[in-house]
Formats: sequence, structure tokens, C-alpha cells
Amino acid sequence: MAPEESAAASIRIVNLAAGQSHSMAPLGALYVVAALEEAGHQVSFEDYALHARALAAGGPDRGTPALDPDRIARFLGRGGPRILGISTFASLLPFAIAALPSLKRRSPGTIVILGGPGPSATPGEILKCFREVDFVVYGEGEETAVELLDSLSHGTPSLDLIEGLAWRSPGRGVVVNPPRARRRDLDDVPFPAYHHVDLSRYDVVGVIYSRGCPYACTYCDVVSMWKRRNIARSLDNVLAEIRWLTEEKGIRHVAFVDDLFTVDRRRVLAFCEAHGAARERGAGSPGRASWGITTRIDRVDDELLVRMAAAGCVYVFYGVESGSAKILARINKVIPFEATARAVRTSAGLGMYVHTPLLWGFPFETMDDFRETIAFGRYLEHCGGHVFYSLVTPLPATALAEEFRERILFDPSIYSTIIAPGREADLSQVADLIREHPRIFSGFHHFADGLVPEKLALGRSLGIELTDIRLSDLARDDTPAPEVA
Repeated sequence: MAPEESAAASIRIVNLAAGQSHSMAPLGALYVVAALEEAGHQVSFEDYALHARALAAGGPDRGTPALDPDRIARFLGRGGPRILGISTFASLLPFAIAALPSLKRRSPGTIVILGGPGPSATPGEILKCFREVDFVVYGEGEETAVELLDSLSHGTPSLDLIEGLAWRSPGRGVVVNPPRARRRDLDDVPFPAYHHVDLSRYDVVGVIYSRGCPYACTYCDVVSMWKRRNIARSLDNVLAEIRWLTEEKGIRHVAFVDDLFTVDRRRVLAFCEAHGAARERGAGSPGRASWGITTRIDRVDDELLVRMAAAGCVYVFYGVESGSAKILARINKVIPFEATARAVRTSAGLGMYVHTPLLWGFPFETMDDFRETIAFGRYLEHCGGHVFYSLVTPLPATALAEEFRERILFDPSIYSTIIAPGREADLSQVADLIREHPRIFSGFHHFADGLVPEKLALGRSLGIELTDIRLSDLARDDTPAPEVA
């Protein structure tokens, strides 16, 4: 078990996650914790995802939903922290903000810092709209968090000199400082602070080889965190972390959470050679760990896939996105269908579990485009892929959201796995918040011109299980019409 945390820590950091994100150890938040501790700050850490999982399993407070804002507020305020850092994705951002008034009533002196992918897209808007938030750390967070804690603890550096920080100035109001330049040497970042958690309580442990993606897909919000530059750690540093995880933590599988693992073919081949060479060594060797990745079809080939499989790769997630050539061109992801089918067949034939997500509901997607996507999905299943369909969502800071921001709808009964805080999540307590602030919470919306009801009906008629959206309210005659933001 993780060691008991001290209530006297200079900062309490909470990873606010639940639902589908509860199965992976909170990599981003624990990187920040490690950086703060290396800089001499005392940190306590808790993962709300484990609390939510315990409630789902039937804890003493199981009568209250895990995403009840007052419950979240009580969790955030444990120990009466003077400084509270909340790391969250877009999926839990409205729940985090809804919990803050209750937290501030109980502990009005608590300084609240938001960070993570969720608030990084709209830091200034969050501070303008929600007085309970004191600071937003946006983008790559380790150095910004350290400088902010230094400033709050010692008065230096000055807040206006901290890159990647949004804050309130007594004279100027909300200030969004310039973004922080990307770190060039990721080997300097300490390994995640896993001593704060019990890794056996998670299904998956992640490893980051590189940060950032150079592509400009119009639906993707990676740019809000990493911009469009890919920066990698050294091979030795990655192997050292895997060795540490296998020898010290007993981990036997790691998920590379890079947005585009195979962006550098030579780098992947070097990893496969080094990792694969150790597969016959002792149980503690890094080569004994299997691994999985996320990548693009046009960044793999037969030889690379063979080398990856031989080195222990057992899972690959290909962002296929659509079965319509028109849609792929419109979202800046033109990849020949023949190449997609070949990569899926090859990967599955090598024993990999192949995930092939398909998006639907684009504002320029016709019913014929949707039928092409369904047909291609069925073909990919024949090729060995595991297909799932996700409703595309106008995530903040994406080109697609900016282009169609006047044509988005919010219906609390319809949301995508891209944003879903959990399959059974109830948005009723945050629905007004989402509706009133469409730019901050646009990910919970869908595109008004996406023909969503018609596509849902067609999917049902074809027996396709669109499991990513909640359909419980759609069949009710009294369901109110969605509102255009």
C-alpha cells in the first residue's frame, strides 16, 4: 500500500478522474508530483479514480454518486490543504469546477490550482468565469508547477514571469502569461512519483517515450498540451524506467501513451532491438514486459510491425477515424484505405490486439459518408480489428471546434467516449454549467449539422452497437430538444 500522507504537506495534489480513466495510473499528475518533490516541496497525493472505483464496488457511501460535486468537494478538502492542485481531463472539468464553491465555503483560504489537459485549452476563460479558481497551469506542467510553488512559498519568481501560468493580477485582472517553451531534454524529468500510489490497484501503467504530435488533424486537441513538436527521451532513459517498473514494482505490461509512438521509425527500431534483446533474460529484465502503443497507419509498415511484435508489442491503437475519403481529406488525415486494411491484417496476424476507432457525426458528414464508415468498419473487423464507433466532439482548442463553434448542441443524454466521464455518469448536476459555458465545456456538445438522430436510427436498424453514447433518454417523447450554443 502507499505510505500514509501528511496533512501538513505544502501542497495537496488530487488526480480527478473516474469512469473509463480509472484503470490507468495517473501519469501526468505523478510527473508533476515528482518534479515538485525533487525541487524540495512537500506533496501529498490522492487519486479520486480509486475512490470512485471503491464506491462502484459498494463502499459505505455508495448511496451518493461518485461524481456528486459535494462528494468531490469533501474529497478535495481532506486535510484542509492551504494549496490544492487539481489535475483533470476535460471529462471531469465541469465536475471539478462545480465542486469548488462547496470547497471554498468550507475552506475559504484554500488556494486552488487547476492543471492537466482539461483546463489547458481555456485557461483565461476559466479564470474569468470561475472566481473559485486561483491559478491555471497550462501546457507542459512540471516546471510551471515548481516555479508557482516557489513563488507562493518564497515570493520568487514573480507571478508575471512564470511561463505557462494564468492568474489574477490585482491591477490587471486575469492574466495569461506566455506559454512555456517545450522541454528539450525529457531525461531531466524525474520518473513519476509512484511511491504515492499502489500500482496493483490499476489495470494499466503508462510510459511516455515522447511528447507531442507533428500532425494537424482538425478534431484533435493534443496541440493544447504539446503544440506540434515531438520531443523524445533517450532510449537508455526509457529502458531504465521499464526496468525500474518491472524490478521494483512488479509490472509486466506497459502502455506507451505517446500520441504517435512510431513517428520516428529509427527510434522505434532501436527500442525494439534493445528491448527484444532482453526477452530471454531474468524476470526483472525490461525485455520481459509486453507493451502497447497508439499510432497512425501511415507511420507503420510490415517490417516495423514484425520487429515490434518480436520485441513484445501486443496491442496497437490505430486512429482510423472514417471510412469516407471525403471526411479524411476534410479532417487532414488522408490515408489510403488499402494501407489501413493491410496494417490491421498484418498487426492482427502477428498476434496483436488491434483497436480501430471510427468517428462519426462530423458537421460535414452526410448519411452516405456515414454508411461508408460503417461498411469500412465491418471490413476492418474482417481484417482482425476491434472496431468501436465514437461520436466526434468539438473539443476546445481544436480547429473543428473553432470553425463550427456557433453550430454546436448540448444534450445531457448524448456524449462521446472521447469526453465521457463514465458510461453511467449523470450530467444533471453540471448540465447548467456546461450549457452556460460552451467554449470551456464544448467537448460535451456535438455538432448541430452532424445528423446525429438520423445516424443513431440507422445504426440501430443495422444492429450496430454504438456503445459510446447514452441512449436512455432519446426514446422518451418528453425529451426536450437540444439547444444550439
